[in-house]
Amino acid sequence: MSEPLVIFDLDGVLVDTQHAENGGLAAVGALMGLTLTAERADELFSGKKMQECIDLMAELAGVEPPPDAIPLARAACEELIGDRLDPIDGVRTALAGLADAGIPMCVASNSPRELIAGRLDAAGIRPYFGERLFSAYDVDAWKPDPRLFLRAAESCGTAPEWCVVVEDSVVGVDAALAAEMTVVQYAADPAQGPHRAGVRVLTRMDAVPEAVRAHRPTRTPDELRRVEGAA
Repeated sequence: MSEPLVIFDLDGVLVDTQHAENGGLAAVGALMGLTLTAERADELFSGKKMQECIDLMAELAGVEPPPDAIPLARAACEELIGDRLDPIDGVRTALAGLADAGIPMCVASNSPRELIAGRLDAAGIRPYFGERLFSAYDVDAWKPDPRLFLRAAESCGTAPEWCVVVEDSVVGVDAALAAEMTVVQYAADPAQGPHRAGVRVLTRMDAVPEAVRAHRPTRTPDELRRVEGAA
């Protein structure tokens, strides 16, 4: 493949639902006696698996979570999102630019696949990805584990060196680095970290195509095939 594969995270990169997810989790936390500010919820939950977040709240509260904690959190999240879901500013421009250049794209998220598809549909950007949607639930591995990104690359027929990951959370950045992929971190406010040394930070999503064009793997596809053939 002569062009890189662009792997997008979902929440906080393509659509802005992280605050709603955090709010849904905080609502479950309230049932457990926890009072969490928006800032504290973001610190505790951003980029993490939902069950991990609920286990963390149980540890903080010293009580068992409700048996239906995950459905309760998801229902509260959907209520906060409402009927309309807009892409993050600049996303439509970025996706159109990549598509016009013939650069393939996919989504790899810690969320369940049906949730990924639903949110892309609601935002009107699903056609850019088709069925190239990858969920941590499918590989039973959640970021910062690199296996989700590696599965996405393998399924799309692209070597890790040719992948560019677009992430917002540090756990996602760490997963991409562990997969030995190039990663750019989207942060509308670059003062809000953490950021990893050497990782490029983008303050606008419409800057993604330029960042992808600047990507140059250390080995060409022919070189990679020769190495694989010699193995």
